[in-house]
Amino acid sequence: MAETRKHHPFFTGAILVTLALLQGCATLDKDECMLADWRLIGYQDGVAGKSAVAVGEYREDCAKHAVVPDLDAYRAGREEGLQEYCKPDNGYRLGNAGHGFVAICPTALEDDFRDAYNVGRKLYLARSTVNKTHSRINNRKKALSNLEDDRAKKLAALIADGLKADQRVMILYEINELQQEMNNTEDEIVGLEHDLANQQNHLDRLARKSAY
Repeated sequence: MAETRKHHPFFTGAILVTLALLQGCATLDKDECMLADWRLIGYQDGVAGKSAVAVGEYREDCAKHAVVPDLDAYRAGREEGLQEYCKPDNGYRLGNAGHGFVAICPTALEDDFRDAYNVGRKLYLARSTVNKTHSRINNRKKALSNLEDDRAKKLAALIADGLKADQRVMILYEINELQQEMNNTEDEIVGLEHDLANQQNHLDRLARKSAY
């Protein structure tokens, strides 16, 4: 018969608490407080880049159940977790994803982490600029298409039977107005496409220079 493995209650509690934290749970219940592995919780918080004030929330939760967090174990675990969070590759990833900078890294790791974050942040901002210009071009092209449709309708109305002279004059005026707006929109699109080419070149240069 296969041997049934029995998990130590503190091991089980550590798993429960870790899952709760990873799922974004903001509170700890009685069982999680009683069985908590505070070093593991600290480690998870460090890896996630959480502020040290997070332990204050756990203290409030567990005080309801007469449990006091092991602050020394939590801090030791968090310091270990920060060694992972504060790696330059992670700083670059956070910056490149558009996350805000949080100054929580130990002094020995902060400069390299910040430098890598800034590289990623520059790429993020450059890419955002390119995306915004793409969006503006698409919007202006849609506007131009609508203007062309309106002009086509006006041209069709211009040759309709039974129009009076003053009505034809008004339609011609409206067609000229639409044409002028179309010309302006086309010029705007050309300018935006020129900007886009420069922005894309800038983004490509940043990407080539990145060491990450």
